[in-house]
Amino acid sequence: MHCWEGLKLAASLGTIVLCAEDWYETLDFYHELLGLPLVSLDEVGCRARLSLGGEVLFEILSGGWGANGVKSPRENPVTLCLRVPEVDKLSLELESRGAMFFAEPADGVAALMDPEGNRVYLYVGPDPPRTLDGWELQREAGASAPDST
Repeated sequence: MHCWEGLKLAASLGTIVLCAEDWYETLDFYHELLGLPLVSLDEVGCRARLSLGGEVLFEILSGGWGANGVKSPRENPVTLCLRVPEVDKLSLELESRGAMFFAEPADGVAALMDPEGNRVYLYVGPDPPRTLDGWELQREAGASAPDST
């Protein structure tokens, strides 16, 4: 029997935390480039809280690991998917301001990466985009799945 069996967890998402190697550059990406509103800032402690709308916060801390290219799901298993009112014009604007896309915007979805190599999707519509899982990304790159024997 699990400790949670029979319990109804009354929970809602409160905060998403991202640890960044280059805290300042990552904060600039999410606040200045993407325009997420700043809720609180502690530069001494390298801690910033941004609003994702409603009561949901996005907290950026130091101590993470950055990559030169887009990270795999194994390197960063959480993907941020942000619903936006429009993708095409927003993508052009973000690209002109230095955003790095790892796939061409298509079908109401823009796939970009933050300065640390974390995947971020912008999408239009009620349903989040179907993102590729780790095995699908490896197949696209020509790698095979690990041997399970």
